[in-house]
Amino acid sequence: MAASTYSARNNGDAIDPSRATAALERWRRAVAESLGGDPGAPLDQPDRRLVMLRVFGTTRRLADLCMTHPDAAATSLIDGPSPILAQAARDLTSLDRGVGGPEALHAALAPLKNRVDVAIAIAELNGQWGVAEATAARVDFAERMVECGLRWLVRAAVKRGELSAPDPDNFLKGVFIVAGADFAHEDLTPYGPLDLVVLYDEAIFGAPNARGMDRTFVRIGAELREAFEGKPGEQTLYALRTPLGSGVGGAGYADSVARVASTAEGPQSDLLKFWLSTGRIVAGDREAGGKFLENIEKLVWSDNPVSVDSLESFVAANEQDPRSAFRGVADLCRLVIGGVRPLFRTASARDIFETAAQSRFISKDAARRLIAGEELAHIAVSRLQILKGCPAFNADRDDEQQALARLCGYTEYEQLSTVLAGAKADAVSTLRRLATGPREELAVYRSSEDGVDQDADKLEDLGFLNGPGLSRSIDRWAEHAHQVKGEKRFSACAPGLLSEFGETQYPNRAVSLFDKLLSVAGESRDVFSLVSEGAPERDGLVDALGSFSPAIAPIVQSEQACAFLFEGAGVETPKTAQEWLSRYVPPKSDQDDALSKIGAWRSELIARIAYSVSIGATSFDTAVEAINEVHSSTLSKAFEAVKFAADDKTKAAAEEISLHIFESDGPYVLGAATHLGFISAAPLGEAGEGFARAYLDGVGSMCEGLFAVLPDTTHRPSGINGELVPDLKAYKNYVQSEAIAHEQIMLARGRVIAAGSEKIAESAREALRGAVACSRRADILFRDLDRARAQRMRRDRPSSDWDIDKIEGGRSDVELIISTLVYKHASAHPFVQDCNPSEALDAMARSGLLPEVTVQSLKSARAFWARLQLVRALSQWRDPIQSPVRSRFGKMLARAAGVSNFDQVRPMLRGYADEVGRAYAQVVLGRNETSGANYAAGQSR
Repeated sequence: MAASTYSARNNGDAIDPSRATAALERWRRAVAESLGGDPGAPLDQPDRRLVMLRVFGTTRRLADLCMTHPDAAATSLIDGPSPILAQAARDLTSLDRGVGGPEALHAALAPLKNRVDVAIAIAELNGQWGVAEATAARVDFAERMVECGLRWLVRAAVKRGELSAPDPDNFLKGVFIVAGADFAHEDLTPYGPLDLVVLYDEAIFGAPNARGMDRTFVRIGAELREAFEGKPGEQTLYALRTPLGSGVGGAGYADSVARVASTAEGPQSDLLKFWLSTGRIVAGDREAGGKFLENIEKLVWSDNPVSVDSLESFVAANEQDPRSAFRGVADLCRLVIGGVRPLFRTASARDIFETAAQSRFISKDAARRLIAGEELAHIAVSRLQILKGCPAFNADRDDEQQALARLCGYTEYEQLSTVLAGAKADAVSTLRRLATGPREELAVYRSSEDGVDQDADKLEDLGFLNGPGLSRSIDRWAEHAHQVKGEKRFSACAPGLLSEFGETQYPNRAVSLFDKLLSVAGESRDVFSLVSEGAPERDGLVDALGSFSPAIAPIVQSEQACAFLFEGAGVETPKTAQEWLSRYVPPKSDQDDALSKIGAWRSELIARIAYSVSIGATSFDTAVEAINEVHSSTLSKAFEAVKFAADDKTKAAAEEISLHIFESDGPYVLGAATHLGFISAAPLGEAGEGFARAYLDGVGSMCEGLFAVLPDTTHRPSGINGELVPDLKAYKNYVQSEAIAHEQIMLARGRVIAAGSEKIAESAREALRGAVACSRRADILFRDLDRARAQRMRRDRPSSDWDIDKIEGGRSDVELIISTLVYKHASAHPFVQDCNPSEALDAMARSGLLPEVTVQSLKSARAFWARLQLVRALSQWRDPIQSPVRSRFGKMLARAAGVSNFDQVRPMLRGYADEVGRAYAQVVLGRNETSGANYAAGQSR
């Protein structure tokens, strides 16, 4: 009684949310009567009450169904839709022997369909299921219903003698249903429509009854439609649609296999061919249906493909369905790619967008927008059909529009319609671009024929940002060239220089630095001799200015600094790190403003090294060592400078302090943090802390940008809250009990670089050597270390293969392996702590601690990563995704990697990463076997 009252009041009236509370109470009483008791608390949860208020306040048909099947609504709300769907499937199976006409079939299917609609709709509104789960469930149950309906009607025809089935137990032999559109692609809405056609093989039922057989199957098609759509006045289960006719009186819902195949082969049949080729067998004889689809696929994809005109007319079709634009993009992908990838033929629109993006048919950004827009459009259509209880696609009345907006999670319908319109416009644009290919876009870039000068923007075409500004700079260069060389055109002094600048990684910075060089070089320096045709330093200077711009800047800031550029490469060019430091001695520490002078010396020396690398006068390996030594010398000189500038009390405290750095991070990288620490002979109190703070402040402020020194003292007793200058006793306690696994490994490669006196320096060295005295069992330490590494790799995932500090087997793993070896063997072989990593590895090989192959592999990988990291640091370049590699910079990267061209760098990178991964499994994890199977097991760990 309650259900009929609610229906009579609401079905034709405007939707009134204020009636929802009373309707909810009536539904609760209906639930109690149906279940034999009120569930109580499970239905009183605020979120569940809100769902049911939304049902009774914004829908008509669903509200009626909840009153008619209160137990189904309550079960779906509490336990989810699965129990209801399973029960409906079992009940549907019990109809296998049903008899009667389409009226009886409709009456049998309607209650089951209604309960399923209630369960799925509440699961959607309750947030338990998304679009993909709901559509999959609807399609699955719709297939079961169609199968049941086909068996019901064909069995009745066989029993009446209208069809002569050769096998009574297999009366559907040769009869099947092909589904298309949303039904085939698992994008079904609550009331459809179902796109389908019943096909039958004439040869199965015999030639004498051919005419009667045709009439019988036409009637079966009409009865199937009547059973699903109902008679006038009955509630529709699903609307039906067919590609073969109007559907009026059952026309087009059933036909023979031979006639449909013949029609598909004829002219003007492209749309039918496409519909059939992307269809799916949902009921009847699957074997016969599979053979039919195989023939259609061959016809569409190879023998007689869809014409371009038909494709464009198909794409241009615009329906009232908000999903039409998204369906157009998906169907276009099916047409274009379905021939080589059958997955595209029957996948849902969402799956097609994702797979097309992976196949690079559409961009990933466009795919994400299409997926989001299609899901919103599908939600809008689905909720509208839930609201109205019919296969509708647009809301016309104001109350329906506002109810639909609330069902979709919007406060106003205007907001929903605006978002839908924007998503549809984006899909239409994507569809048009895909359908026309690059033709329209290419037309935009074609040269016009109206006499306009096409060479005006040539400079910007080379990669420069401001063509007019650069033109003015070139005019100034030409004036300078005229004064120096007597040439009126800059191109006569430096032919092709701008084109070469345009091939570097930072062409605009190159122009700026060259302009600065012309300004500061002075009249005595002939800058054009460096860039003239045939000049030996020309290529190196171009690479330095355009690829190492951040690092080169200090030597073009003054006339004295840029003099280095005019010296040229020769025997005087330093060949080792020691030669660089002996030729360019750091400033003295016992003078005023020593820190700023040390910082300027450091910046200019690194710039000179970068320039020597770019012209090939210095190898990348030497540059890595030289910059590392420059950094250590900077830190030690700064220690002396701060001690010299301190007051007497602080200076006395500094005499008892040593400074050490941790080399576990490998060669120093410009722009990276420097892990360092202090140790004192005895507690120094505030004087020692004051000296350490003054040192950290001075070092942190003496350079900027790429050359800035970033001291990090977090690895010390008690962490960041502990004293900056712990004494020897506190430091030894920290080593033995407090330091975590990663810090234990860092301590194994600690190195004293400065001290107030030789006594405290030696004491600090002894304390650092004590870090490898097996304060913990090595196997436990390595286990903790491996866990920490695994957590770091999960937390800090590499953005690309070029993120060489984060990738598995990258620079960090090489240094971790070397540090582990030092920790493991330093107690028995102390010399491995006092030499550089290459010498330590060689010593381990001579002592039989490591195989020679492993040693050479680690040394090569460490040098490889260090060279690549040096190029990335000097250029401040990250990866090709964020900043595509230009030709000259690609050659620089290839030279650092030791290959001939940039395309070979990435395979080398992956190869070294794999080698380091195997070495990690062997050294740190203790796996003796290095076969592929064991290595894969280590990776999965």
